[in-house]
Amino acid sequence: MSPIQFLRILVARWKLILGAMLACTVVAAAVGMMLPKRYPATARVLLGIGNADPVTGEVVGTRDRSYVGTQAALVKDMRVAGETVDRLGLASNPATIAAYRATGRTEADGGIRAWLGQRIIDNLNARLVPGTSIMEISYQASDPEQAKAIVGVVRDAYIDESLRFRTDAASRSGAWFREQADKARASLAGAEGDLAAFMERNDIIIVGGMDSDTARLSQLQASLQQARGAQSSTDAEVATRLANDPVADQLQMQLSTIEDQIALAGARLGPEHPEYRALLARRNTIAGEIRRAQAKSQATVSTMAGVANQSVAKLEAQVAAQERVVLDRKPILDEFTRLVREVDMKRSQYEHAAAQTDQLRLQADVSEGQMVVLGDPVASNTPSYPKVNLIIGLAAFFGLGLGTLSAILAEFIARRVRGHEDLAFAAGAPVLVSVSAIRPSPLRQRLVELLDRRRKGDGGNLQAT
Repeated sequence: MSPIQFLRILVARWKLILGAMLACTVVAAAVGMMLPKRYPATARVLLGIGNADPVTGEVVGTRDRSYVGTQAALVKDMRVAGETVDRLGLASNPATIAAYRATGRTEADGGIRAWLGQRIIDNLNARLVPGTSIMEISYQASDPEQAKAIVGVVRDAYIDESLRFRTDAASRSGAWFREQADKARASLAGAEGDLAAFMERNDIIIVGGMDSDTARLSQLQASLQQARGAQSSTDAEVATRLANDPVADQLQMQLSTIEDQIALAGARLGPEHPEYRALLARRNTIAGEIRRAQAKSQATVSTMAGVANQSVAKLEAQVAAQERVVLDRKPILDEFTRLVREVDMKRSQYEHAAAQTDQLRLQADVSEGQMVVLGDPVASNTPSYPKVNLIIGLAAFFGLGLGTLSAILAEFIARRVRGHEDLAFAAGAPVLVSVSAIRPSPLRQRLVELLDRRRKGDGGNLQAT
């Protein structure tokens, strides 16, 4: 079928197409007007995204989709819907009770409260306003005021249930941690008792965070180090005293002077001269005094060095003896160290459990959440359903398609000759000339020629192919 044949069919059966389109439009308009109208109402809540929790310090990011999804699911949870039913008293409405009984449901299905809650959930929606931290809750009802009242109560119930959900979870976790803290405290008391009994049996005394034997060994080692340092200082002082004795130095200077005088007197007076002999006697006297001064200094230095050496030797003996004591008690001290570590570990466990218990107790005692109510609920007087204009438009489009399909089917059932193309198809021979009593309009003739030329061009392309 060529395009001109298709157009001729549509023109010839325009009444059928128009009738189908009008029929579909009228029926759709009537049905749209008869459908129950639903009016939307919205309420907004500012979520605590980006704010630090006053107890835990946690911050929820704007990209945390799990948090936003959880809040949206909580809005449509049966806990919120059931709380809404209770606050509005819908379960005690006689008309609602009659409608519920007409459904044939029983208490085994959840009762009237669950039925009303599900109806609220079915007409409820929650979403995050793009680019913000605002949760928008919307509800649809047959009456704008009813929708406004329900969405407001849903918002309040959602905020209360969100806080209750958080505090209930903290309370349950706090009870578990409190039980663990009690167990850890009892275990810590037992470990401390074992440690005390072990210390009493083995005469262990704690000094500066360690047992008395180890503490005494540390003190002796420190004293030994100090004595060795003092010995080094004494040796240096001894060497200094030996090298720089003031009495011996003065006598040495006198001896040097007399030696010079003796040399001069020997050359000038001779060895038998009384003055020369007096100088010799004087030299011998000073030399004796020098030897006595050096002997005295040596005795003093020897005494100092002996005392220092004796102190170091004594401390070394004490350190060695104390080391033997510590080595002999090493198994006992190792067991003591193990018990101390066990006590420290159990104390750390108890402190952690107690800290968690206190933190969860604070979370359970929170009376206000981080959500902020934004304004009053808003209802629209324009119904969101049904959209009559959209229904009529779609029905008109559907009717046009249905009428076109009906016209083509009717044409195939009762085929008629509407142009030379139909005549050529029916006769099986080409049409050479067409004679009409009415001269066609130039526009129509130009359109027919254009369509014929395109059809011949397509045929030529097919033949060439």
